[in-house]
Amino acid sequence: MIKEDLPGGLVARRPRADDQPRVLAVLDDWWAGFGGDAGSLQRSRLLPRLFFEHFTASSYLVEHADGTVAAFLIGLLSPSQPDVAYIHFVGVDPALRRHGVAAALYRQFFADAARYGRRQVRCITSPGNTTSLAFHTALGFRVEPGDITVDISDAVGGCTSEPDIPQGRVTAHRDHDGPGLHRIVFTRPLTGEPPTTRSPSTTTSSTSRPASAPVGPHTGGDVRVCFLGDSFTAGVGDPARLGWVGRLAAATDPDGTYLTTYNLGIRRETSTQIHTRWRSECLPRLPAGTDNRLVLSFGVNDTTVDDDTTVTGQRPRVPLEESVATARTLLTEARGLLPVLMVGPPPGLDEVRNSRIRALDVRYAAVCGALDVPYVSVFDALAARPEWAASLAAGDGVHPGAVGYQLLADLVSGPWRSFLNTNGS
Repeated sequence: MIKEDLPGGLVARRPRADDQPRVLAVLDDWWAGFGGDAGSLQRSRLLPRLFFEHFTASSYLVEHADGTVAAFLIGLLSPSQPDVAYIHFVGVDPALRRHGVAAALYRQFFADAARYGRRQVRCITSPGNTTSLAFHTALGFRVEPGDITVDISDAVGGCTSEPDIPQGRVTAHRDHDGPGLHRIVFTRPLTGEPPTTRSPSTTTSSTSRPASAPVGPHTGGDVRVCFLGDSFTAGVGDPARLGWVGRLAAATDPDGTYLTTYNLGIRRETSTQIHTRWRSECLPRLPAGTDNRLVLSFGVNDTTVDDDTTVTGQRPRVPLEESVATARTLLTEARGLLPVLMVGPPPGLDEVRNSRIRALDVRYAAVCGALDVPYVSVFDALAARPEWAASLAAGDGVHPGAVGYQLLADLVSGPWRSFLNTNGS
């Protein structure tokens, strides 16, 4: 992603839960004891384990060649404010300050956020952190008007000799993070900028301290992917409105790629309905000159027995052989135009229906194998996970919630990355 911007020997990746104590261990050293014991306690409380478990898709960890922590960024795409991406906490090894790590990381975060439709980035810092104030304003952040003003020269014991440290007074928000915890609030608009790999000409250091970037697959350039399918593709039931498609896209590291995803899932649609609309829906979104790809996922609705069907002679909405033939036709048409990945249908709570879904999954896999189309079977893996069944039961009984969609996204993640690494048409 931004490997070209990082000093030699640094390796960037997504953080894991076991990284949390390693990050906490460097905070006091990196902040040089800023704020004393109270400051140390505040910093440690800002990084509970949940950030290393539930926000890894928008966060980054950078390591030195010897494996020690070099930088980190914990960020998120706000589920409550769909236009906003938020940078929660950032840190960089003091030895790497003014080497472009911070600015490169922030620019990549801007690009990632813009790709997912976010229009502004927000973050905060403490009023005494003048280095952070200088860093953020240099990157185009503005200070949001607050209800108090702070003399930042007094905050650091008078004027500083650093030329990029601001002087005078700045507005802040009283008790923003609790009694006595005033904060400067930054906002920066986004304009849909694609990822950049250029090295910064000048850099300043942040004492909400900078980090580095994720690495990932991808081939570079303008990649556009249509996800064509049913209500599971659309993410029905997910309170975050992401589904497995949104989670998969959010966890994808561009690495020089400007990735655009189109979710074309429609509730209750069967394979025959999806086949009917695939060209009219997908082809206008996949212009010549771009790296175009298609992900298909359907089948559960084919196995549904409608409520008005008589008990005798019940049959699914699309019989097995017709569903398989339709999938074969669609795949044959599509694979002649662009790379295709197919994700199989997931299980439900109805074991009778599950027997039909499982049979369809097996047949779909065989068709894809014959056509040399990668196929991701998720049925057995999800059926073996009690969290999947619990997620279905907690919702409408058919669609999962956030936990279930994350399980599904995790199963598709590896094949998806391999799919993006293949040469497009």
